[in-house]
Amino acid sequence: MSNLDAIAYIPLIATVIVAATLAVFLVVIKMRNTAKVSFISFLSLAIIIGGCIRTIVSPSLITLALTLLIAAILIIPYCVLLAFGKPKEIMVLASEAKAPETPDAVIEEIQPEEISLIEEGQQFVFKAAEAFSKPDGAQELMDTINKKLVEITKADGGVVLLVDDFEDVISVKSYTGEFPPPYKLPADLPHKPIRVSTSFKFAQFPLRENIFGEVASAGKAELITHPEKDDRIYQNSPEDFLRCGTYIFVPLKQDEIVTGLVGLARKRESEEFSIDDLNHAKTLCDFASTALRTVYNFQEYKEQQEMTKESDIATDLQKNYIIKKMPVLPGVSLGCFTDQTAGVCSDLYDIVPSRKDRTSFVLMDVAGKGTNALLVMTMIRAMLRLIVNTTQSAGTILTWANKGICSENSGLDHFASVTLINYDDTKKKIQFASSGTNQVHHFIAAKNEITRVSVPCEPIGVEKSTVYKDIEFTGSKGDIIIVFTDGLVEALNDQGQQYSSAHLANIVKANNKLPGKDIAAKVKDDIKKFLGTEKLHDDQTLLVVKIQ
Repeated sequence: MSNLDAIAYIPLIATVIVAATLAVFLVVIKMRNTAKVSFISFLSLAIIIGGCIRTIVSPSLITLALTLLIAAILIIPYCVLLAFGKPKEIMVLASEAKAPETPDAVIEEIQPEEISLIEEGQQFVFKAAEAFSKPDGAQELMDTINKKLVEITKADGGVVLLVDDFEDVISVKSYTGEFPPPYKLPADLPHKPIRVSTSFKFAQFPLRENIFGEVASAGKAELITHPEKDDRIYQNSPEDFLRCGTYIFVPLKQDEIVTGLVGLARKRESEEFSIDDLNHAKTLCDFASTALRTVYNFQEYKEQQEMTKESDIATDLQKNYIIKKMPVLPGVSLGCFTDQTAGVCSDLYDIVPSRKDRTSFVLMDVAGKGTNALLVMTMIRAMLRLIVNTTQSAGTILTWANKGICSENSGLDHFASVTLINYDDTKKKIQFASSGTNQVHHFIAAKNEITRVSVPCEPIGVEKSTVYKDIEFTGSKGDIIIVFTDGLVEALNDQGQQYSSAHLANIVKANNKLPGKDIAAKVKDDIKKFLGTEKLHDDQTLLVVKIQ
């Protein structure tokens, strides 16, 4: 290599150093945001540096020439754009995104009137936060929204209505000022301002054939300046205060679903609403929808938390009633299981060795869930445990318990299906009484057949005068008494088929030689196999009493 060639490396190395220095400066400029830096600049410098380094490592004039050419090709269009392009085009084509405008610049582009509306709307959100801690917070928020909309639009009156999806109606929740009713008043309602406004405050409307329901169903805001030409507006007469003027109706939405409606009215003698009034109402209603949604979501969350807490407390209390270990009783082999859905289990079984000649077996299925079900379950359990120690029969005991429950004036739903079985081991005598939907089946070992021995009867807690009858028979060695709640035989698989009492009977017959505990386990396994991945929709309880 000649001395001239060696000297040529000096400007190549210098070019690398200068290009790298420029790259560092560009990075600093970009980080400090003192000017806009295009990605093309970094790419061009990277190509120049890479080409120079490759030429130093592997001398090649063609490599250096191509490197400089590519860098020039990248730079030239960008420079042409900067020199002759319009500012908007440059911003669109440049690789760097436009720097965000400062808050002051954004505010300058918004009209003072719009800023005022935004500030008023923000007050709705602040009011929603205050509503969390108040029992009537949602009502206060709706009244605030209503009054502010009336104030901003200079309306004579305003209403806020909410949609009730379950009843397919829209109901007035807030009323203020003077609002000429745009619907037909009840025929028996006196045309007096106080009577009309009072009726309006508590009115409900179907989601059709009236202006409130029609606008809510359509989901679009409307400005009505000529009510006499609108078939949806009904003109009551002849009083002046009933004469319809102009109206604004704006739906309240959550995720594009209409949840309510705001109505604003000006009387006939007042100036008509304008498009600006409509736009102002729409802007404020957007904030109102957000504020109301926040409050109702919080209330739903709070209710869910309270229900969960209540359910947890009831579940913990109910655990005290669960038999931890089946007692060993002479002459019988016992088996049982309970599978429950979420919350408090409405099923309960109990075993009470009350006397030498009587062991009482109880199975109950209480209507409802939560603490209500637990209270009813507790009352029935306490009554039965007290009365089974007497010499009264099963039917009499259930009849007395029913009278006690029906006399309870707590306002609770206190219905329950209860089965009471009294077993005398000395005589192998079975005496039972049953109410409601619980079924009792008897497997007769000598005949290898199973039959239902219980009869349909009213649940406990329905009618105070109900009398429950005794059913008695004598069992033999190997006989099995099966009692279960309706959730077991009514369980549905993924094909909509019920488990059925016939299915249960087949499992009991096929495994009748096993102890009661194993028979119950076989039934439980069979139900799980039958259901597959399908979830339970009702609690299931089975009690097996096998005579030995």
